[in-house]
Amino acid sequence: MKSVSYAGLSFQTADEVADALLRLATALGVKEKAETVEIPIVEEGGALNIVQLVVGPASQFISRHVDSPYADPESGEVVERLDQRTRLLELPRAAAVSASEYDRFDIDQPS
Repeated sequence: MKSVSYAGLSFQTADEVADALLRLATALGVKEKAETVEIPIVEEGGALNIVQLVVGPASQFISRHVDSPYADPESGEVVERLDQRTRLLELPRAAAVSASEYDRFDIDQPS
């Protein structure tokens, strides 16, 4: 289990969730975007809960391993969803090109 600190608060979640959250935060920072995410956490006493976070370019997370007597929250779907969002941010995007820009790529014209 990992303890994640964010905005002055800390929460515990599965290692895989914490790692996926940090990967998403990194990708969002590069793209200068923000998103809201929900992740499962384990509260003091072992109760399961959900935390909502706004993750973006200014997000500053600290994650560290902690020993916990409680079971990790179910994380498979959450990790897949976070990783999918990260992959989508890393894909190249098509961009509009003006006619004058397009002409410079015409292979039939001499350089």
